[in-house]
Amino acid sequence: MKLRCCCCVLMVVALGVFPLVSAGAEVKIAPYYSLQLAEGAAIPTKGDWLFAINLASDLGLIVQPSETQRFIGFYEIKYDGPGLRRQEGEKFTDRAMDHVIVLRHHYKLNEEYTLKSQIDYMTEYKRTGTNEIWGSGLYDFNRYGGALTLDRKLTPAFSAAMTQQYHYMEFPNYTDLLAEFQAGGESSESSTGKQNHHLYQTDLTLRYRQTKFSVNYVLMAYTKQKVIAETVQTDKTYYSGTLQRDAVLSFSIEHDRNFWNRLLVAPQGSVRLKSSNQNYQHFAVATSSVPVRYIGSYYDYNEFSVALPCSMVLNKRWDFFLNPEWDWKMYLNRPPRDADNTFLEGTQHNDMVIVSVGFTLKPNDITRTSFFYTYQGQSSNMKFEKYLPYNYSANFFGVSFNYTY
Repeated sequence: MKLRCCCCVLMVVALGVFPLVSAGAEVKIAPYYSLQLAEGAAIPTKGDWLFAINLASDLGLIVQPSETQRFIGFYEIKYDGPGLRRQEGEKFTDRAMDHVIVLRHHYKLNEEYTLKSQIDYMTEYKRTGTNEIWGSGLYDFNRYGGALTLDRKLTPAFSAAMTQQYHYMEFPNYTDLLAEFQAGGESSESSTGKQNHHLYQTDLTLRYRQTKFSVNYVLMAYTKQKVIAETVQTDKTYYSGTLQRDAVLSFSIEHDRNFWNRLLVAPQGSVRLKSSNQNYQHFAVATSSVPVRYIGSYYDYNEFSVALPCSMVLNKRWDFFLNPEWDWKMYLNRPPRDADNTFLEGTQHNDMVIVSVGFTLKPNDITRTSFFYTYQGQSSNMKFEKYLPYNYSANFFGVSFNYTY
C-alpha cells in the first residue's frame, strides 16, 4: 500500500511539472532507485551476541523540464535492526523502521543563485522491547515540514548556502506514566503529547575547493512538556508553568585530499553544544512522590568529534578503506553515578572510539559490496548500567551491499 501511494505521489509530481514547460521544450525524466543492505554479527562485552541487519531502499523520479528547473520526488523505507549504537540512551536491541516521502524543486535563478525548496513527511516506528508490536512504540513519531535553501556561487572555487527548515514532531503514543502516578488520581494532567515539539533549524555552509565549513542551529520548542522545578508547585507537582526548550549549536569542518589519484583522505571535526532549560528530579524509587535530589540544567553538554576516513584504490575492482573516529561528550552539570545508583562528585563524561576497516568490491558502476570489521569502545565515569551500557567494547563483522540506478 505504501509503495502504491509513493508511485501515485511521484506521478502527481511529474504531471504537475508539465504545465510549467514551455512549448517545444524537451522534458527529461529519469527514474531513480537505491538499495543499501548491511548485515553481520556484533559481539559486545556486555549482553548477548547480536545478529544485525540494516536496510534502506529509495524509489524516486527526477523530472527536468528545462535547464533552470528540476523536480525530485522519492520514497524511502529504512529499517535499523539490533546492533551497536552510537547515540547515548539507546539499547543494542532497539529497532526502528522509517517511511519518508520527499518532494523537492531546484530553480536556477541565474549563474550565481540557485533556490531549492522541499516538503517532506516521515513516520518512524520504534521497538524497544520484544513485547512491543510495530505501531505501538512509546517513541513512535510523525514528522511534517519542509526546507528552503539558497545557494550562491561566489567564484568558481567558493560557494555558500543557507537553509531554513521547519518540522513538527508528533509522538502519538507517548505517555509519562510515572508523572501521572505521582500526580495521582483525577487531579493528574494527561501526559499524552508531552514529547510533541516544533523543530526549527538553520544551516550555513561554506565551500572552498575541497574544504567545507558548516554551522548548524536547532531549536526544539515543546508544546506541552513543562520544566521541572526545584520545589513543589501550587498544583502539588514539580512542574512549573514554563515549557521546555532545547537548543543545539554545531560547528563542523571537513577537507578532502586526493593523493596520486589513489589515496583519498577526508579529515573531519565537529563541535556540538547543547543547552536546555529542562531540569531533573531524582527519586529513590519509581513509586516515590518525594524527590531526593534536584539537578538544574541536567541535559546540557559539550561534544567533540574527530574522524579520519581514508580509502585507497587497489585496482579497478577493489578499494581498501580505514575509518577511525573519536568522540568526547562532557555534561556540564550532570554528576556520574556508581553501580548502586548513588551520585558521585564531578560531572559525567563519555568517551567513544570507533574504527572500521575493510575492502570494497566494485564490479560495475552501479553496485558496491563491502566486507568490513568494526571495533567500538566506550568508557565513562557513569557506572550505573542497569538499563543502558556505558562501559563496553564490541566487535562487529559484516558485509554491506549498495545498488544505485
